[in-house]
Amino acid sequence: MAAPDPLSKDFTKEVRLIRRRFLEQVEPLRPELFRYCRSLAGNVFDAEDLVQETLLKAFSKLSEMHFSVENPRAWLFRVASNLFIDHQRKHAPSAMPDHFDTPARDNAELTPQVREALAHLASRLPAVERVAVLLKDVFDFSLEDIATLTNSSVGAVKAALHRGREKLARPLPAQPGVRHEPVARPLLDAFCEAFNQRDFERLANLFREDAVADVVGMVYELGREQIKKGSLHHTLFDEAGEPQAEVREYQGEPLVVLWYNVEEQGARRRYVRDVLRFAGDERHLLLLRYFYFCPETLAEITGALGLPLKDNGYRYS
Repeated sequence: MAAPDPLSKDFTKEVRLIRRRFLEQVEPLRPELFRYCRSLAGNVFDAEDLVQETLLKAFSKLSEMHFSVENPRAWLFRVASNLFIDHQRKHAPSAMPDHFDTPARDNAELTPQVREALAHLASRLPAVERVAVLLKDVFDFSLEDIATLTNSSVGAVKAALHRGREKLARPLPAQPGVRHEPVARPLLDAFCEAFNQRDFERLANLFREDAVADVVGMVYELGREQIKKGSLHHTLFDEAGEPQAEVREYQGEPLVVLWYNVEEQGARRRYVRDVLRFAGDERHLLLLRYFYFCPETLAEITGALGLPLKDNGYRYS
């Protein structure tokens, strides 16, 4: 029996077009989705991962639905909440009682400043309580909506809110996150030197043969050859603005920022348009992630570093 044909280029192109239409539909919801995920996650990189996982899960689930999504905002928040809770339970299981009769607080009195402060403080809470406090006190969902979004009951939501609000009233240590082991600085210096000299072969050879590159939310490349022919070549030779690479340290981790020349009102100015994050061993790069299409993540990092940013939106124009 003959082996099935591999996926054709026409088929993969069709899938990409469908996904592009999906991203266009949800684009107005992306800023608030990121803000919610950033409130859940302990750092900007985990937040962006949660956003991307939420979009991927939502896109895949649409093929199984026989009804319309009446409230896309609530649906995306539900997907993000469940992904976050599931992930946290794998690392730190916790039980939540089914019923706890405590009155819900009226959110009308909360100012935007208070909501933002709550979003920051909620990072200290366990997963279920964090979701409940954020959805109710920051994003203003009703108890009934939260119960639906989290596959829970109103009583359980009240219990989680009660515990979460009580814990926020006393000092707690932040929950530890998963640590990303950064690449050694000399390897990133070598990357920037080869990049800025347009030494394509030297740059490609910094990657191990089985390395992976991820233009977050847009392109995934497996192996040095795909990276070389794809994102590396495109960034070095196809993009306008003569990109230049520079190592900067963000929260103790060395990253690479890409500077571009941008024409504005007859003058040429330099902006950061991308941030690259790596993983690797002592001699080779194993993972490269471009945050080119992650405007909120770029804004947080460049804001912390005091660098001018010109973002690229969420997708190719």
